[in-house]
Amino acid sequence: MTANHLEPGTRNYVEAADPTKAGFEFGLTMAVRTSTGGPGIMGSPGTFTWSGATGTDFWVDPKEQLVVVFMSAGPGPIRWHYRRTMNALVYQAIVD
Repeated sequence: MTANHLEPGTRNYVEAADPTKAGFEFGLTMAVRTSTGGPGIMGSPGTFTWSGATGTDFWVDPKEQLVVVFMSAGPGPIRWHYRRTMNALVYQAIVD
């Protein structure tokens, strides 16, 4: 479920619907990060995630042994701001 299942050359339009998912591919039922980087979203390759329409979000980062469930009611583009902010706060709190 957490491996990329898109065929090479398949166009992925998830970024058009949710800019915080740029750089993600698709596993079975969820988005999967295949590389580091992205527009303001931290995470490791292998992270898998899914977001709700009104701002809810969850992600699992196996490398960091991290599971995050974020509940919010922020419809419209403001939800992307809250997702980026929560992502930054969580990853900045990790102490190695």
